[in-house]
Amino acid sequence: MNYYISRDGQQFGPYTLAEVQRYVADGNILLTDLAHSEGMASWVPVSQILGNIPPQQPVTPGPTPNYGQVPMYQQPGPMGQVPMAGQPGPGPLPPDLHWAVLLVIAVFCGIFTTIWMFVQANFVKKLKPDFNGLTMYILAVVGLVIGYIIMIAGVTSREDALQAFGGLILLGSVVFFIIGHFSIKSALEEYYNSVEPIGLRLSGVMVFFFNVFYFQYHFNRIRQWKTTGVLPR
Repeated sequence: MNYYISRDGQQFGPYTLAEVQRYVADGNILLTDLAHSEGMASWVPVSQILGNIPPQQPVTPGPTPNYGQVPMYQQPGPMGQVPMAGQPGPGPLPPDLHWAVLLVIAVFCGIFTTIWMFVQANFVKKLKPDFNGLTMYILAVVGLVIGYIIMIAGVTSREDALQAFGGLILLGSVVFFIIGHFSIKSALEEYYNSVEPIGLRLSGVMVFFFNVFYFQYHFNRIRQWKTTGVLPR
């Protein structure tokens, strides 16, 4: 089992239990630092995961070991030297389109924004199978089509009640879109703070006004992190 170590808001690892023991013995990890691994509900002091296991004795320094799975920027070292956002996991890569390019395309082809919105929602569905935002978007688009048809019919027949009904359906579609946006926000924050932790926090205001473009900006960051190990600010 591998453990992540946290001190003063910075995260290090993953380390095996034997490595944790060795770094405790060397003084690089403190018993008061926090530790976490898969299956643990919360962070606990290092002393709790070691229990009654005696720490390993310091060893004579030798050649720098090969840590294999751990990339160079994540190799174990003295605490405080290498802050990390967590190690990329096996989750899927976010959709690949720069947010600025998406914005330019949207200016000339507004419907592409809606298409890309479904691409984003489908990606989130892969992260969390119980995600319901995709359903919200489908209902919103269906409502838009039906609402416009009814409104046009009301204008053509000069039926005020029909126009009002169409407007009500359009309003409901807007509500479904908003629910879908915030469903994505919730799902992303939950996944990228537990399964692949990077401390993701999304602004509700930005989600409300810029949703698709704002999500893509963060997808670009996450994609770079997963492909290079570096999380852009």
